[in-house]
Amino acid sequence: MKIEDYIAERLRAAGVRRFFGIPGGPSIPYMEAFRKAGIEFILTAHEASAAVMADVTARLTGVTGVCHATFGPGAVNLASGVGGSLLDRSPVIALTSEMPDSWLGRTAQMNIDHQALFGPLTKATFRLSPGNVREVIDRSLALANEEYPGPVHIGLPSDLAGSQACLAASDTGMVTGTTLQVSSPTGIRSETGGDSEEQSGNSTEAGGNSGEESGSGRSQDPGALRSRACVLIASARRPIIVAGLTAMRAGAGKALEAFLADHDVPVIVTPMAKGVIPADHPCFAGVLFHALSDRLKKLIRESDLIIGLGYDPVEYNYESWVPDVPLLHFDTRQSDLRIKGAIEIVLPAWRWFEILAPLKGSGVMTTLASGIRREIIDAFSKRPAGFSPVTVLSLLREIMPSTATVTADVGSHLHLLGQLWDVEDGRLIMTNGWSSMGFGPPAAIAAALAGNGEQILCITGDGGFLMHAGEIMTVRRLGLKIIMVVLSDGELNLIRVKQSWKSVDPYGVQVSAGSLFGANSFLGVAVKRVTDETALRSAVTRALRHDESTIIEAVIDPSLYGDIVVRS
Repeated sequence: MKIEDYIAERLRAAGVRRFFGIPGGPSIPYMEAFRKAGIEFILTAHEASAAVMADVTARLTGVTGVCHATFGPGAVNLASGVGGSLLDRSPVIALTSEMPDSWLGRTAQMNIDHQALFGPLTKATFRLSPGNVREVIDRSLALANEEYPGPVHIGLPSDLAGSQACLAASDTGMVTGTTLQVSSPTGIRSETGGDSEEQSGNSTEAGGNSGEESGSGRSQDPGALRSRACVLIASARRPIIVAGLTAMRAGAGKALEAFLADHDVPVIVTPMAKGVIPADHPCFAGVLFHALSDRLKKLIRESDLIIGLGYDPVEYNYESWVPDVPLLHFDTRQSDLRIKGAIEIVLPAWRWFEILAPLKGSGVMTTLASGIRREIIDAFSKRPAGFSPVTVLSLLREIMPSTATVTADVGSHLHLLGQLWDVEDGRLIMTNGWSSMGFGPPAAIAAALAGNGEQILCITGDGGFLMHAGEIMTVRRLGLKIIMVVLSDGELNLIRVKQSWKSVDPYGVQVSAGSLFGANSFLGVAVKRVTDETALRSAVTRALRHDESTIIEAVIDPSLYGDIVVRS
């Protein structure tokens, strides 16, 4: 069996139906093999977009995402998107064409060391050969999906296609041929893979002060630590739960709601866990880190136990907000906690609630949480007159169906969106681990391809839109329907806000002067420029009725951002 046919067969069997990228000459045999296997190739305008699309495809379908790039510059572009799947925790296989063995280490056009490039950005990087193809593909699929999920890079030497795959398993079962196994910034190593069964019941107590560089977790007797955790749970009178990305990804929302039905405990969520419980739940207090989250300090200061439920510090480190009270951290794999006295319980998500069963709630605390949530909502509703980002987002939330999938780009508007947008039957997709501008448009394309006909709304800023503006051609070519709202204030507002915190005059942040598009279409997609609420309502209503994509340039007054974006 030819190598390219074997890879296509294995990916197809793993559920892959699309892969994203920009081809080079050596890619052609793989594209053809994938096509014959029923895996569609989606040409993107930029390789970073391809990696974002693979990431979001994995999030929405539960199937490993696949992206591809050619030598050198293609691989470098792809890498900037692959980092997102690492820190936002999505299973992705990143394929790149590489020089043949005879050219490794030599000076040649477009020739760089792809293993060195992808090492820090992936859970593992492999270089394929006829002798290791079976082990590499199987290991890569397994490793990408192990906790925490993330990307794996596979290099395809340019002379490899057409070779016969040696499919006999090695005696050791280990990957053979040229491989590189490296430690990622998250501490995940390809040799371990984070098997949840091996880690079940593992407990650690984090040692060292939060500011120490060498204070990694010190393993202790799991039984003793479990007993200490049970004492903390039983004795707490004012606990709060902070649910994070891992809880959301593990589908722990229903179990959390069932737990809260019998336990009166306030819940705060991180941005990427928005929707893990309904925003109108009586225990829900708000979103950590995003707009007006400083209001949550009143609740946090009153607590006597912080329970991190699938809390992933990649979004917001504990050290940035946890007061001097006990911290009990539930996770699906051991993390790198360095908070003195913190107890970590590593178990599958469904078992977290067994440990928490004796927890006593507090009506006083949930009343306080409810009051804080109302205070945040009231602060948004009392917005000043004018066409502000709160006006735009509030109207979009009113008009868009509850089943809509929303992709959110990075910028000041994301801080509002994360706190303001109530997730009901739809999805809110963002990047908060990698936090790369330009995420919104390619994420929307992936959502449209993976969806079942629900409305797709992309909310981006003018700076983020320009980074991946070429993907509008991808939208048009594929005939997708996406409503893309560009919040246009002519600047990189989040940087401007941070400059103001440092008493620095705005500098190097102006994106445009006047109309961003200066026309009623962009790359063949209709553009509607709106400057008030009435025009926005009309534009969105029309866009919902029509089958084609629409870009709405909402020219906003950004002055409100400075009052609601919280310093981090």
